[in-house]
Amino acid sequence: MARNKSKKTNGGTIMPYTKRMPHYGSPKELISYILDKKHDGEKVAAKSSINCKEDFALLDFITTQKDFEMKGNRVAYHIIQSFSPNDNITPEQANEIGKRLCKELYPDFQCLICTHVDKGHIHNHIAINSISLKGKKLDDRLANPKEGLYGLSDASDKIASEYGCYILPKRTFSKTKNENYYHQYKEQSWKQKIKEDVEDLIIKCSNIDEMLEELSILGYEIKRGKHIAVKITGMQKYARLSTIDERYSEQNLNNYYKYQNNIILAGIRVSQNKFNSELFNKAKESKIALEKSMLSTEGKIYNEYQKTRYQEVKRYYQLKQQLEYLDKYNIKSFDDIESQINNKRTEIKSLNKILKKNKKDFDEIIEKTNKAQDYIKLFKEYQYMTSYKEMHPDYVLPVEAEIFLNLQKELNINSVNEAKQIIIDSKSDRIEINKIKQEVLNLQSELNHLDTIKEEKLSSSNLFIHNIKFGGNHIDYKNSNDECFCVNLPYTKEKIYIPKKYTAFNEKYQYYTMYLVDDKEYKIYDKDNKLIGNITGTELEKYVLDKKKEIDKLYSQF
Repeated sequence: MARNKSKKTNGGTIMPYTKRMPHYGSPKELISYILDKKHDGEKVAAKSSINCKEDFALLDFITTQKDFEMKGNRVAYHIIQSFSPNDNITPEQANEIGKRLCKELYPDFQCLICTHVDKGHIHNHIAINSISLKGKKLDDRLANPKEGLYGLSDASDKIASEYGCYILPKRTFSKTKNENYYHQYKEQSWKQKIKEDVEDLIIKCSNIDEMLEELSILGYEIKRGKHIAVKITGMQKYARLSTIDERYSEQNLNNYYKYQNNIILAGIRVSQNKFNSELFNKAKESKIALEKSMLSTEGKIYNEYQKTRYQEVKRYYQLKQQLEYLDKYNIKSFDDIESQINNKRTEIKSLNKILKKNKKDFDEIIEKTNKAQDYIKLFKEYQYMTSYKEMHPDYVLPVEAEIFLNLQKELNINSVNEAKQIIIDSKSDRIEINKIKQEVLNLQSELNHLDTIKEEKLSSSNLFIHNIKFGGNHIDYKNSNDECFCVNLPYTKEKIYIPKKYTAFNEKYQYYTMYLVDDKEYKIYDKDNKLIGNITGTELEKYVLDKKKEIDKLYSQF
């Protein structure tokens, strides 16, 4: 039965090309053919065997079959293992691959491996006795993970790759209504790229924040909430790191960094002043505590200490970065913080307007460039596919061939050089796009840090005792303005206008806090934005908390 794994519902045809067929009647014709006994052009460049002698394989096969009184006319199996002319291997290496394949899959069976070099390409012919030296017949069902056809192709790939043979990446394509195979290909390509980038950065960085910062430098957009999610140019949606690989979940990354010992704390290069003194002292104390505790452990691992140390290292670098932002923008008062936050919001808004205005043009440039890059990636795969098709007419081209030809038609090109020219021509535009996106990311990162400082200053102020926390989805941006957020109050149908100056965003927990003055009156509006009354800060906090209790009580009844 010839192997065919190229159905459109299951992409990723394996290479080298392998197929296995049962042989009936007598093994004589098969063995004579692969040994070229008739000298009909099948040039044998190398041969080997396991559990039998090469020149007496026929006698050994028949003797084993008689010893176990084998029934049935399926007397042997014939494997063809073809290598592409693009694979730089010798006939001797090809024969080694075939022999190793037999030892791994059929260790108790008699196998004869002959390497032929006719027809312009190297290929192995392998004869396998259908019954083992222990009297067991070969189980060729697909369900058999070792002796079945899939076991053959997987083992062939694994061994051949060790000799430098190119193996087509394993991808799965589902037959959909619109059969958008390119979209499915892109999804799997992005996952592989993200995995490679994350693997590379994990070992280079000392904590999660540093790793995510390095990812952003590579052009990734980062979203932190319940899960860490990333997106890079060309991706339609964010991808959770934990979905790509469970090892990249925030908890597992935290655990990894907890037990890293090679931590060298960077110093604080900021002068202390009246406004930053509290923050400065916290950072200084944190650094001293970490350095002394690391010295006292003398290189030993204490599990609970490792957990505490990791959290403290993370806290130290957050404090250090906040000090650096205060110094960078010469912030000496609360009003200075608010001024910088407003500046950052204005800059982000301005850049997002540019991106939005030119979104269609930018998207077309990025899409065309991505397709040119994919054309180049698939070109090598297509060369291999077509070489196997030329060798074996029954070889079914995988889905990737269809994707490649569609890209070629869509881009109206016929060579890798033309694809490279598309990429070169779009270089300046892509640099400009990435520059703007990176600037937005950097500004957003600075804004988050400034918001953290602002939150701490507001929380420690004697002016604000009452506050209400709310998610970003509660902000009615349509009715908000430069001065105030229009906020749909949690657990209610009412809304309030709160000065942005007295709100702060917590990046870690992804929520906002509005700070309220006890006896100040705030205007309350209904869902249609009509004024329905006034309420003091103390009453407003109590009103929201009471509404929360009502809802909690309602849910507890079910």
